[in-house]
Amino acid sequence: MRGIPVAREGLPLISLSFGLSILLFLFKTPIFAIICFFFFLFFLFFFRNPKRTPINNDDVFISPADGKVMDLGDVDEKEFINGRVKRVCIFMSPLDVHVNRAPCDGRIIKMQHRKGEFALAFKKDIDKENERNYVLIDNGSEKILLVQIAGFLARRIIPYVKEGDVVKKAEPFGMIAFGSRVDIYFPQHYEIVVELGMKVKAGVTPLTKTKVNK
Repeated sequence: MRGIPVAREGLPLISLSFGLSILLFLFKTPIFAIICFFFFLFFLFFFRNPKRTPINNDDVFISPADGKVMDLGDVDEKEFINGRVKRVCIFMSPLDVHVNRAPCDGRIIKMQHRKGEFALAFKKDIDKENERNYVLIDNGSEKILLVQIAGFLARRIIPYVKEGDVVKKAEPFGMIAFGSRVDIYFPQHYEIVVELGMKVKAGVTPLTKTKVNK
């Protein structure tokens, strides 16, 4: 996925719609050719995967998703991290980039997909009800949990990694078709630097500042 300007899942749709628009134009059916070309532009926009350059600081977690911060604070995570942690929830609209990126360097030590509902992603408490995918990263000294949550429009959570894979900061680890929500859980000795309603970019926007004293 590195360096590719569109997500690989979109390549068949992009190629098909562009090919059909050219073919229909050659067969002198301009209206249908224009319709297919608009689909081509839509798929190109929807599956875009712009290059992102992360901040060069190992003690800073960057956003795993494009979107708006819809919730943040301290929570109890009893299953994967088993403790009190900080959480930032990011709502991805259909207009946002849908490729999700690793917030730090590390190794994928656990992945788990769970079936569920497809309630609106901006509602609270859907993290235990909706279709979701858990990605637990070990960065050598700490564990960071990412949760990809499907919403009302999203029907596919597509992983790019598997257990045992090593990821680099800002490297794509998956995508959610048609937006939704991504939550990140990390240790309490990090200070959150984003605010509610703030727009963030995957692989670019810092979510934390250099960790404070434990």
